[in-house]
Amino acid sequence: MCKKIGLGLAIVLWGVFGSCVKAQQDNHHLIEVDARTPDQIQTVYERVTPYVYKNAIDLSGLEVNSKKQAFIHMMLPSILIAKDQLTQERKKVLALQAKKNHLSEEEQEYINILFKTYKCKQIDDLISKLQTHPTSIVLAQAAIESGWGTSRFYRDANNVFGVWSYNSSEPRIKASEERDGKAIYVKKYDALPESILSYFKTIARGPYSKFRAARKTTQELSQLLPHLKVYSELGDEYIQRLQRLIVFNKLEQYDNYMLVKKQ
Repeated sequence: MCKKIGLGLAIVLWGVFGSCVKAQQDNHHLIEVDARTPDQIQTVYERVTPYVYKNAIDLSGLEVNSKKQAFIHMMLPSILIAKDQLTQERKKVLALQAKKNHLSEEEQEYINILFKTYKCKQIDDLISKLQTHPTSIVLAQAAIESGWGTSRFYRDANNVFGVWSYNSSEPRIKASEERDGKAIYVKKYDALPESILSYFKTIARGPYSKFRAARKTTQELSQLLPHLKVYSELGDEYIQRLQRLIVFNKLEQYDNYMLVKKQ
C-alpha cells in the first residue's frame, strides 16, 4: 500500500537537517510505502517517484539478482530525497553567504544551528559539508555494509551503513564481535530513511576531509573512491570492493536518475 507521507515520518526524514517539512513535502509528494515483504517494493525508473520505506525489508530469501534489484529499488528514492534536501540546504546557505554581514537575526540563528550540526565554524566549510556525491557510491556502500539488505544491523536496527554508536544513551544494538576486548555497538534508527540521512551526516562530520575536498571539484569515481579508505578497517581492499561492485552491477547508471517533482 502507498500513501502520502504523514508529518511524523516527514519529521524523521528532515529533522536531522532542520529544514521546512511542508515545503519539501509539497515539492516531492513523498509517498510512504507500507511494505513488509520484497514483492511490495515499488519499481523505480529513471524519473524516480519519491517512495519512502519506513522499515527495512529482509531480502535474504531472494535469489541474488532479484535481491540486488529489490535493494536498489528500495534504497534509491530515499537516497535521492536526502541528496536533494542537502542540495536545497546548500543553495540556501550560498544565498546567505552572498549577503555577507547583512544577515537577519533569524538567518544568523539558522546558520549557527547548521554550524553546530555539522561541527564547523566557517560558512565555506559548511558549504563543503553540504555537498553531495554520486549516487553510485552511496548505493555501493549501502550494499556492502548491509549485505544487499540481509545484515542483522540492517534488519534489526534499520542501520544500512553500519554506523557505530559511541553514546550509551542513544538507541543501539550490540555487535557480535569485539575490538580490543571491548564491546562494539551500532546505532539503531526508528526508520530506514533516518539511516541514510545519518550516513550523509557521518561523511560531512567524520574524518573524510580529503573526500569532501575532492567532491567539490569532481564527480569522477576514480578520483573520489580512494578517499573513502578510512570508512572501513579493510582500507585499500574496501576501495577495491567498492570499485568492483559498482562496475559489476552497473551502478553508475543511477547517477543520472532524478526525483519526480511536483509540476
